[in-house]
Amino acid sequence: METADDREIWEYAIEVEAVIVTKDEDFANRRTLAAQGPQIVWIRRGNTTRAALLSWFEPLLLDVLNAIERGELVIEIV
Repeated sequence: METADDREIWEYAIEVEAVIVTKDEDFANRRTLAAQGPQIVWIRRGNTTRAALLSWFEPLLLDVLNAIERGELVIEIV
């Protein structure tokens, strides 16, 4: 999916019942307006290395998983 556009990612996530984890505000906005679609984890973090991002995200993972289980549509991580 690395070269897929937003529409392809969205449709694939619906098809396989995946959660989209993204830094792209477009997915969060689209999910807010859509009647149906995948859950979105919107990471609001500035430019950083992958290692630093994962290190920052790891302690938040349990809270994110709980939000997914509760059925939250857009989970915003700041």
